Amino acid sequence: QDPREAVTMGSSGMSAEELKALRARKKKMKSAVKKREREEAEDDGSGMSVKERKLAKKAAAAAAAAEAKAKADAEAASKAADDARRAGSSSAGAGGSGSARVGPVPKIQTSAEASKAEGEFASALREARARVAEYAGSVSAKKERRLINNQITVHVQQIAATRRQIEQKATDVAQFLHSIPNDPQRTFAYLSLAKRVLTQCDSQVSKLNRFAFALAEVSARVAVFAPSFGELLIALLHESCVLAVPKYYPFVEGRYKSDAEYFALMGYVKSEDQSDVCENSPPRLENTDAFCLRLRGFMLFYAAYTQVDLPKHPHGLPHAWAWCSRLLNKVPPNRFSATALEAFLKHAGFAMHAAYGRQFGKMLDVVNERFLPELRRKDDPDVRPVVNRAATYLNERAFLKAPEGREMPVTDTSSTTRIS
Repeated sequence: QDPREAVTMGSSGMSAEELKALRARKKKMKSAVKKREREEAEDDGSGMSVKERKLAKKAAAAAAAAEAKAKADAEAASKAADDARRAGSSSAGAGGSGSARVGPVPKIQTSAEASKAEGEFASALREARARVAEYAGSVSAKKERRLINNQITVHVQQIAATRRQIEQKATDVAQFLHSIPNDPQRTFAYLSLAKRVLTQCDSQVSKLNRFAFALAEVSARVAVFAPSFGELLIALLHESCVLAVPKYYPFVEGRYKSDAEYFALMGYVKSEDQSDVCENSPPRLENTDAFCLRLRGFMLFYAAYTQVDLPKHPHGLPHAWAWCSRLLNKVPPNRFSATALEAFLKHAGFAMHAAYGRQFGKMLDVVNERFLPELRRKDDPDVRPVVNRAATYLNERAFLKAPEGREMPVTDTSSTTRIS
């Protein structure tokens, strides 16, 4: 071996040049690490270092993914609710009039936001029903269920339009629900109460409009105490009245299994008069006049419910605004949507004007300049009454005056009034 070469070799067996190159690489790597550390510690003016920004970006991406999944789940739940409604209506429409379905059923007319919200409410309702399914069918629990139903019926029937009675009944119902500590009994009571309230919309509110405010305020107060009840109340309202979502099933001749299937999807129920229906025939559904009367009762209650002034109201005025904008943007003007809108404005318009002012005025401009003219162009005699009511509401600026029933006396003085 050349002696000169031996002098230039290190103990590691590398030449001096190789050692020098290795040290240079190590120095470069250390410099790069220090530079990265300095960059991660630097603030770009956003208040975060590079490292913090990277973490924030990852967190935002995760949140977006979670939101997308939640939206997909909600839309799936909404579709499941529609499928369940359709399945339920198929039996009602079996053997009914109408031609066989040709082509796909027309797309439901609703907004993505309304569909998402409906899906979330429907999911909560489905879970509640699953929790009470065994209990609701248990023979041994029949007496307990009857006691719960009877108590709720008495409380709801005792609601009167006075401040004192509303406070008393809301307290009574809340205390009764609180006295049921365990599930599935408590969830059963929530469902029973929500159904009883909505039954009052059909039997009372549709005939005595001002009663909606008393019924709505007791319901809202109980919903503040028991948010699960409020959630189930809205879910059942959506199930009973699709315009409360709002959404609309367009009718196209020949696209449904029968006419009865379409009407059941819209929320028509059995007519009280079944006298001339054959034994093996499907039940006759109510006519459109009766349906619109019930629809109006539901919407008067829903509007009164959203405008109740409570600090922790789970479904207050923002939901009223959302409902109106979604209906005007996505649901076509027709007798059903006009009935829903006129009823809603009648009971919620005053509070919406007080809360939103000029913005609410712009919304009414849309009703006056686009919604009503389109209805008038159809020249449908069945639509004229509701168009006239809505036009009168706008022309007389009725939203500047509290609707009948909203302002209630402290007590009922009729029984103590003396006639001289």
